[in-house]
Formats: sequence, C-alpha cells, structure tokens
Amino acid sequence: MLDPRTKLFLILAINSLVLTAPLPFCLMLMLIPAALLITKRQFSFVVGFIVSYVISGILFYYVKEHDIGIVGAVSMAPLYLMYRMMPIGILLYYIFTTTTIGEFLSAMERMHISKKISIPLAVMFRFFPTVFDEAKSIGHAMRMRGISIFCLRAWKDPISLLEYRLIPLLVSITKISDELSIASMTRGLSPTAKRTYISAVGFHVQDVLIIAYTVAVWILYLLRDRLPWEFFA
Repeated sequence: MLDPRTKLFLILAINSLVLTAPLPFCLMLMLIPAALLITKRQFSFVVGFIVSYVISGILFYYVKEHDIGIVGAVSMAPLYLMYRMMPIGILLYYIFTTTTIGEFLSAMERMHISKKISIPLAVMFRFFPTVFDEAKSIGHAMRMRGISIFCLRAWKDPISLLEYRLIPLLVSITKISDELSIASMTRGLSPTAKRTYISAVGFHVQDVLIIAYTVAVWILYLLRDRLPWEFFA
C-alpha cells in the first residue's frame, strides 16, 4: 500500500499535467491509477476504465478532425473533460477507498501540516465514499420500484427521475455531514488535542517506483520540444 504522502504527490503531479499534456502523456499517466487498481484486484473496474478512456479519446479526436455539425460541437466539451479528467478521477477513487483517516492524519502530522487543514481533509475522506454508497442505495431503491434511466417511464418524465434521485441524495448529504462532524468530535479530532496513532506510515519500494515514474513523465513533458519523436509533440 502506498504512503498517503505519495498519494498526495500523485494528485498534484497528475492534476498539473492532465489538462495541458498531449495525449501520449495522458496515456502514461493513466497507467498509474490502472496499475494501482490492479494491485487491489479490481480487474473489471480497470478494464471498464481503460475501454471508456480509449473510446472517449478516439471520439474526441474524430469529432475534432471531422466537421459533423452542431452535434460534434456540443459533444466535444464532455468528451474532452472525460478523457482529460478520468485519470485523476480514478486516482481519487483509489485514494478514497484505500486510505484510512488514521493513516492520513499520521502522514499530515509528519509533514507538520496544521490540524486546521488536516482534520477537514480527513473528514472529507469519509464524506465522499459515504455519499457514493448512499447514491448507490438510492439507485437500488429506485430500481426496486421500477424507476431507472433505462425504462420508458423515465424518458416520458425525465424531470421526475431527476427529482427522485436528487431530493433523497440532498437530504442524505445533509445528514451525512452532521453525522461525520459528530463522529469526528467523538473520536477526539480536535485542533488543540494531541493524538497518538497506531497506523504505520512510511515510504517503501512501491512509493519510490511510483514517484520515479511520475517524475520521469514530468521530465519527458518538459523536454518534449527537444525530443526527436513527433509522438510526444
């Protein structure tokens, strides 16, 4: 398992490249979250991620190179965001599902980060997975009642479908935020209290390899104009 500080480095490094780097660099960055998810044996998720990423990239460049009218102009923005932002989105999914609050807070303390910053971030680590689980439960409840995006009833009244999804989710988000705040206070997460941690954090071989690979991609990106291959241009 990666050290939380390595995960933060990956967020900063990939996020700084993903919107500006050419497609080859995006493909190299995509390998990082894919490899990390493979180590967690989420093979079907990785396959779906790679297929979606490749299809969105191909469609974007096809629409970009061929003038297909208003449909192409409308579809370019979501396709662009999909293939650009998907690597960082999948990386965040890996981080949220593999990082415990104790590991995160221990790493932040070793970096001498103020608790006024680390504690809200730690609560966020529990907030988003809980919201995703709640959204999944709402989807299951809707399907049990015969309401889904693939049924004819939903297409006849799409506003109602949106209402059935959003209203329960917004109410749940309010409750989740209150419950997480109370839980953090119960566990003694305070900017003034000094805590001890049993979570073992530290850099290992996998951290060094991931950081070295990311730095190598960064160097290639900075030197892309001097490379003899047009592939990186």
